[in-house]
Amino acid sequence: MTEENNRDQAEKLLGLLGLARRAGRLGMGLSAVEKMVVKGENPLVITTSDMGDSLKSKVSRWQPVRGVVSGVLTGEEMARAFGREKLAVVAVSDSGFVKGIRKLGL
Repeated sequence: MTEENNRDQAEKLLGLLGLARRAGRLGMGLSAVEKMVVKGENPLVITTSDMGDSLKSKVSRWQPVRGVVSGVLTGEEMARAFGREKLAVVAVSDSGFVKGIRKLGL
C-alpha cells in the first residue's frame, strides 16, 4: 500500500470513529474499552501503531472481541482527533460502525 492510500485509510477511519463518538458508540481509553469487553459487547478494538508493550499485552488478552485493528493511526493522531492528551485504544461495538470500518479493508 502506498503512503497516500495509508493516509486515506487513516482519514476515513478517523471519520468513522468521529461519527461513532458523536453517536455515543465509541469507547475511548483502556478503562472504557475494557468495560465494553467485560459487558460482553464484543467490540472491534482499534489500537495505535506506537502503543506500548504493556498495553498490547492487555489488549491481546481481551475476549471476546470482533478483532483488533492496529497500525493505521499513531497515538498522536488519535489523541488529537478526540481532543485528548494521550489515547492509544478505542473500540466500537455498534454493528453499523464495525461494518463501515471493515469496508475500509482493515
